[in-house]
Amino acid sequence: MSAAPPEHAAAAAPSQALWAHPHANREIVLRGVRVAYECRRSARRTLGLLAGPQGLSVRAPRGAAWADIEAFLQHKADWVLTQWRRLAERPRPAWPARSPALIEQARQRFAERVAHYAPLLGVAPVRLRVSDARTRWGSASSRGTIALNWRLVCLPPALLDYVVVHELAHLREMNHGPAFWALVAAVLPDYAQRRAALHRHPLR
Repeated sequence: MSAAPPEHAAAAAPSQALWAHPHANREIVLRGVRVAYECRRSARRTLGLLAGPQGLSVRAPRGAAWADIEAFLQHKADWVLTQWRRLAERPRPAWPARSPALIEQARQRFAERVAHYAPLLGVAPVRLRVSDARTRWGSASSRGTIALNWRLVCLPPALLDYVVVHELAHLREMNHGPAFWALVAAVLPDYAQRRAALHRHPLR
């Protein structure tokens, strides 16, 4: 792997990773899965890993080279991905109660992500609607309306982005044929992994 940027430089946006720590400052691809992880340095002498509900954290000596840290992560890739799958498959608590303040948070977040991805797909939604559907994460109409379920703001950003891209792509292809999936893949090459992860978050 090529030389990594200094630690203070921003890593790739965590929202683009399938498993992202909220305080991520680095990103790596492990067995085809992008993981945005938090790296903390200290006076310790060895490298260590912590995998929890928030994501992956790396504990490293202050003088450890990035090449050594990344090689260590690649060596531990199977363990890291096993922890991710176990956490993803745990029973999840009930969705939070619907409230005007969550709805407003969802509306702002959705507008931000739609504004980011719409130009990449060459579409311009006419209307964005926050949905309270019990069986669908999102929908798109031939008239240009995009509906996104407010519960998406409770999911990892990578899954929200997948649903946004999925529905925006329907403004060009109102089906699930090869052309549709090609559009999605052009923007999110790892869409299949995100789609599989979304299935582990049932609405009901």
